[in-house]
Formats: sequence, C-alpha cells, structure tokens
Amino acid sequence: MKVLYGITKSNFGGAQRYVFDVATAAQKKGYDVAVVCGGNGVLAEKLKAENIRVVSISSFGRDISFLKDLVGFFFIFKTILKEKPDVFHANSAKMGGMGVVVGRILRVPKIIFTAHGWAFNEPRPEWQKALAKFFSWLTILGSHTTICVSRKTKHDVEHLPFVKDKLTIIRNGISSFALLSRENARQTLVPDIAPDTLLVGSTSELHRVKGLDILLRAWKEFKTAHDGALVLIGSGEEEQKLKNMAHNLDISGSVYFTGFIANARELLSGLDIFVLPSRSEALPYAPLEAGLASLPVIATRVGGVPEIIENEKTGILISRENAGELTQALNLLSQNKNIREKLGTALHKNIEENYNQEKMLKATFETYE
Repeated sequence: MKVLYGITKSNFGGAQRYVFDVATAAQKKGYDVAVVCGGNGVLAEKLKAENIRVVSISSFGRDISFLKDLVGFFFIFKTILKEKPDVFHANSAKMGGMGVVVGRILRVPKIIFTAHGWAFNEPRPEWQKALAKFFSWLTILGSHTTICVSRKTKHDVEHLPFVKDKLTIIRNGISSFALLSRENARQTLVPDIAPDTLLVGSTSELHRVKGLDILLRAWKEFKTAHDGALVLIGSGEEEQKLKNMAHNLDISGSVYFTGFIANARELLSGLDIFVLPSRSEALPYAPLEAGLASLPVIATRVGGVPEIIENEKTGILISRENAGELTQALNLLSQNKNIREKLGTALHKNIEENYNQEKMLKATFETYE
C-alpha cells in the first residue's frame, strides 16, 4: 500500500507530531510512505532522518496568500499525480481542503482527513468563522473518512448535512518516553535555578490561539505574593510580542523563553506545574506528555481538553480568557505539594490507560483498508 501524508506546515506542533508518529509507524508496517508539507522545518528533518521521503512545498503556510496558495494547489496536484497513492491522508485545514479536492479529481482510492481542530473555533471575526465552517464542511464531504481526535471535535461538525457517516473518533495516543533527572532538566531550562524554586511551564507553539498572553497576565498577579519562575518552551510568530508583554508587565526577570527545543518533553521532569491556557484546542499532545511526566496540569476548558482532564481529579480546569482563575489555580497548587502530587499521579494513570499510541495507530490504519 502506498500512503501519502500531507500537512500545511513543517514545524513541530501537535499536528506535525501526529504526522511523524503515524508516518513512521506506517513505514514500519511495510507501507510505501511519503509526506508532502510546506517548507523544510523540523518535521521534514525528522522524517528524513527516518528515511521517509519528503516533498516540500516552498512558501506554503497557514496564512492565506492567493498566489502562493494557487502555486501550492498545483504543486499538490502534481505530487499526487506523480505519487499515485492508494491513500492520501491530509492534516490541517489548508492541506485538507486542497488535498481533498485534488484527491477527488485524481480519483485517489482512499482520502482520509484528520481534524486537529477547527478554524471556526479560533478567535476571529464572525464572517471568517462562517467561511471556515463552510470550507471545513466541504473538506469532510470530500474525504472518505474524517478522523476527529476528540468527542468535541466530532460534536462541532456532526450537525452539518451529509457528514455524520464520514466521521470517526480516534483520540491522539502517546507512548512512554525518557525523562531527564529533575536537576538536569531544571538547569537546562533555567540555568542556576535554586532547587526549591517553584518552576511553572508550558510547551507550545507561540501562537495567539495558545493563550500565553493570558498566562503572562496571571503570572504578573501570582508574582505579587509568591516566588517562582515561568518557562515558555517553544517558538512562533508571537515570540517577540510575548517578550515585549513580559517586559511591559515588569516580569521579565522571572519569565524565560527557551525557543524551540527538540525533545522538550524530556525536560518536563524539571517542572512543578504545567499550564495549557489555550483559547482553542482539539485534543492536544501537551497535557498527554505532562501526564506521563506525572505533572499537575492547569488547562482551559476548551475542545477535547475536558476529555483528558477531570476538574480537581486529574487536573484543574479554568475558563479561557480568564487570568483571574488561572492565578487562583497557581496559588492553590503552589502552596499544596500534596495536591500537585495527587493530581499528577491521577493524570498519569489516565493517560496510560486511555491514550495509548498503539491503539491510535491500529484504528488509524484500519481507515486505510
């Protein structure tokens, strides 16, 4: 079986991690695998290291650009025509929309689309949300199967006409990974940090949808009464804006921006509290990784996050856009090590039992048949 995977960007966020995991597993299963993606980022490098063929589309990204997207469309057309895959598995909105159209034109036997989140759930003008929902509907209609990574992801679109039988839920899965010692991880993240300093952190692309500006505002309030350090692991378009915000809030001395770190999850052992303040999510990998590291997680009640975290049992859920609730949660966990350990242990058990990568891969490959 020949499988072509497609994704808009080649950085290494959650959707890219998914493509990497599924593509490498497909190759080990004996499929002929290739990946078409925008640029030559970390995803492309990691795939090439696994001897997976990568077809890069230059200047193809998330933002809308008529000329660049037109060039990208014909590049995808040429790639699928040349590869002649038995399965085209698209990921992300732009690649999904274009890839499904091309796949139908070229009569690809199986077109799979994985919805890692819906653009109409992101903060944007109402007319853009309506347009995004329309194109999401067309993408689902054009696919043979659309994989929803959470119940909420499916619920958001199952009311649309003619799509219910095309939707299936396959939650993201994760396998165990090595952790550095607590001391080594902390020194890597924040050099010279004292052993007893509370270290709060988040791993994500620095994008507005991730809500890190909310975290900075909450951290400003938290620091008025508590000591601690905040570390933001990742890179992205909002990096300089967030650094400026930390400076203007007069918290730069306690906020550390690490930039992108390969295998950042190995450093989670250095944190005391993990925060996911997103404005929109489907079913993110970050709390899965934090759970396997037995960390207490504070997360916004968005998308499929409440399917991972049960409030006050396996973590703390807060409202999105609410710095006050986030500050209160930080206050609670910073002062109660026993609660941190209890929540971290419960989340670890939940992730091990319900978010197994092998189950995810098996269910995914069954959609190819």
